[in-house]
Amino acid sequence: MRFAHLADTHLGFRQYGLSEREEDFYQAFEDVIAKIIQERPDFVVHSGDLFDFHRPQPRALLVAQKCFRLLQERGIPVFTVTGNHDVVLRRGAMPPQVLFSNFGVRMLTEDEPFIVHKDVFIGGSPYRSRYYANSLLETLEIIAKKSSRYSKSVLVLHQGIDKFLPQEFELKLEEVPKNFNYVAMGHIHSRILQDFGRGKLAYPGSTEMWSVNEYEDYRKHGKGFFLVDMHGDEPDVQPVEIELSRKIIRERINAAALNEKLALMKRSYSEMKSRPLVYLDVTGDGFERSALQEKLVSQLSDIVLSLRVSYLSPAAERATAGALARHFSIPDMIAIALKDKHKAGLAEALFRSLSENDEEGALEAAENFYGDVK
Repeated sequence: MRFAHLADTHLGFRQYGLSEREEDFYQAFEDVIAKIIQERPDFVVHSGDLFDFHRPQPRALLVAQKCFRLLQERGIPVFTVTGNHDVVLRRGAMPPQVLFSNFGVRMLTEDEPFIVHKDVFIGGSPYRSRYYANSLLETLEIIAKKSSRYSKSVLVLHQGIDKFLPQEFELKLEEVPKNFNYVAMGHIHSRILQDFGRGKLAYPGSTEMWSVNEYEDYRKHGKGFFLVDMHGDEPDVQPVEIELSRKIIRERINAAALNEKLALMKRSYSEMKSRPLVYLDVTGDGFERSALQEKLVSQLSDIVLSLRVSYLSPAAERATAGALARHFSIPDMIAIALKDKHKAGLAEALFRSLSENDEEGALEAAENFYGDVK
């Protein structure tokens, strides 16, 4: 029994407003599906954030349908949960994944949190914010009990765990049930694999680079999915990589050596099959930012898709390092300000919903909060 585990495909994401970047995310998903078909697993697990928004545009829906049809034609079903990007917070509303129920896609929901496929128990829950932590723990307890009768079991979640996302987690590692052979996580875009309970806990990472913060993990581990073999006493997990259609480059240059470095970059970038996405960290003292920025843009704009430049003097680098050491996440700052975990949970839910222009989701969070108070 083998299955493919992927997550955080974020179909429809238009990074920096660039249509080319939107296409890159579609291409990455199509390449992952092609690799999965080559491997011929028994099923696929997708751990949330299939789409970047819970109201995806038609192009994103069509790409998803095309890929799920390819899997269906080969008898490979897909089991999935919704992530924080594609979950719909309105009561009674349906997430976009339900459109693919006739294409072999089965959702694990609050009402139907598990399924048995070829003697493998597959349980899961949609994304829950910190505000709904108790509800998530209750669901996990139910799933864990139901799974105890099966020799092979998989848990599917889209949550940040404190060990790997200490500033913005929704779930503590100790709260994750340990009786599953494989815990298939989503939400964190880095590749993570570790021993846990009866088997493994894994984040396969995003299939494309959604943020520059993913660069170091991308450089070390690439992008793709995990292939999981459940035949043995402990699952054998192998990373499967795809080659991204566009190079993503992050470089640090000293302003004093700019001319020499520019010549090398121009030669390298112009030889690439598609224009790269470039992040430059400029260090050093005694330079004028506007003049340097103008030189970079004039020399590179025709051969790169997007150029993002940050400027750090030695003093600024030290200050930035100190700020990072004192970093607080938005949920942390809300909790400190309100001094009440229940009010902080409501404020966090409102912040997330309203940040995505989801007024109905914000209204539901408020109604749930005041309903509990009553």
